[in-house]
Formats: sequence, C-alpha cells, structure tokens
Amino acid sequence: MNDKVDCDQPAVSTEKNILWFVFRLSVSVALVVWIFKSVDVGAFTQAAISPRVIPMIAMVVFSLFFVFLGGMKLWVLMRGFSPIPLKRFMAYFFFAGSVGSLVPAIIGDFTLIGLAKRSQIPIHQSVSALLMDRFITIIVAVFIFTPFTIALVSSVSPLYIILLTSASVLLSGGLVWIVYKFAPSALGKVAVMKNFWVAFSLYFTTYRKDLSINMIVCGLRGIVSGLTLIFALMAADLNPPVFATLCISNSLSIITHIPVSLSGLGFFEGSGLLLFEAIGMNREKVLAGLFYHRLYIIIWAALTALVLTRSASRKPRPEGGV
Repeated sequence: MNDKVDCDQPAVSTEKNILWFVFRLSVSVALVVWIFKSVDVGAFTQAAISPRVIPMIAMVVFSLFFVFLGGMKLWVLMRGFSPIPLKRFMAYFFFAGSVGSLVPAIIGDFTLIGLAKRSQIPIHQSVSALLMDRFITIIVAVFIFTPFTIALVSSVSPLYIILLTSASVLLSGGLVWIVYKFAPSALGKVAVMKNFWVAFSLYFTTYRKDLSINMIVCGLRGIVSGLTLIFALMAADLNPPVFATLCISNSLSIITHIPVSLSGLGFFEGSGLLLFEAIGMNREKVLAGLFYHRLYIIIWAALTALVLTRSASRKPRPEGGV
C-alpha cells in the first residue's frame, strides 16, 4: 500500500503544477484582455510602432546594468560560502534569469540553485543567500520607494505615510528579532532546516559586511530600475517625472514576486497603467512604454538562454585538434 502512495505522489504533484500553471496563464490572459479593452488600441498602436531610438538604446543599456547589479548583489552573498568567480556566477545568473523570465520565476531560482551546486555551493547555502537577497530587495521596495508612491498617487498625507512606514519597519524588525531568537530551537529538529538556518544566520554574525554591500547595491539597483523605465516611457514619446517614476518602478517590482500570473505578465502592466494614469500620464503611451519594457525582457531572455545553453552543451576540443 505504501508503494502505491509513493507512486501516486509524483503524479499528484505534476497535476497540481499543471493546474497552477493553467491558473496563472488564465490570470495573465484575463489581465492582458482587460488592459487592451481599457485603452484606445489605435492610439496605442500608433505610439508603439514608432519608438524614439535614443531612449530605446538607453533603456537597453540600463536594463543590462540592472541585471548585472542583480547578479553582483547575489554574488556578494554567495562568495562567503564558495570563492566562485564573478564571471562564472554572472553566467549562471544571466541564464537562470532568462529561464525565470520565460517560465514561472521559481523555476529560474531552482536553475540557479542547481548551477551553484556545480560550483560546490550546497543547496542549503544557495537557498539561504537567495532568500536573504530576496528579503532585502522586497524590504527596500516596500519601505523606501512604495510609501512615496502611495503619497504621489493618493491624497493621503505624507506625514501619515511616514508614520505608517516607521511603524511597519519597527514591526518588521521585531519579527526578525523573534525569528532570529527562536528559529534555532524550532528548526534544529530537522537536519536540512538546521543546516539552512546555520547558513542564513551567518549574515547576522560573520558576513555582516557582505550583507551591507548587498543592501547598498540593492538601493543602487532600484535607481537603475527606475531609469530603465524612464527611458522606456521616453521611447514612447513621454516625459515622465523622474522621482515619481523611480518610486513607481520599484513598487511595481514587488508585483513580480506575487505568483498570480506568469512572470507578472498583465499584473505588472495593469498596475503600471493605473499608477501612471493617477499622476496624469497618457494611458496609451504608458502602455507602449511598458510594452517596450516587456518585449525587450522576453527577447533578451530568449537570446541569453539560447546562447548560454549552446555554450554549456559545446564539447571541449581534444588536445591537438584543429
């Protein structure tokens, strides 16, 4: 009977994954349909087919820099566990990021974890670095940029936003302290979780410098993210306000971590339309800018995945060969 249960488990897991994929695909399709029903398709088409070239080139350059900074800040957290060269790690990161842009993002994370294992970084260590990096990214977006976004697109008093943010920071700090205090006893009963916690807790003791560098690079990456979106909107013949776009861009980045659609497709664009419209920007041109942003990500991800896959599968030449 146990054999039957064991045999059925992978089938049940596969079925759940398929259903979850279908759900997320359905959400993406529904959101995309809603977006195009809420805009003048003719005006959007006219804006989208004639992008401004120089801002488009700038968008590509800053987007590549954005990806590089993402790999660098994660490499800073990984290098304490293994002296992996930055160049090799960036190849892993670009490939995993490309995979995560074309399929559910968690598959990209699993890809990076598998590649890190090839460089002698155990799974519990790479997972701890990924979670710490993701945690800092979300904290920076939520507590630094999002309060300003709320103040810009609503009539809420900035003072109220500051007070609410301060209370949230204190609450989050308290929760982190509680987890740090009681996690060892709670997780110590399971060997795998114990190893994970030992690696994770090193960032609060031994690798504080690496953690600080990660935070600084994360803040810089947030600015570059905003500049990338600014140039995308400029390519659609808009003159977006710099500070507001920086804040909105980082607030939108939180959307990509909510697993309700495929890589944020539709959810990201729909939220962007609502936020930019709230500060008085043209809906159709904003959608054109977001379209450039999304199309570039898909094209770049596909090309990167293709090139790195071919490079990894290429057999080394035998010595003395031509």
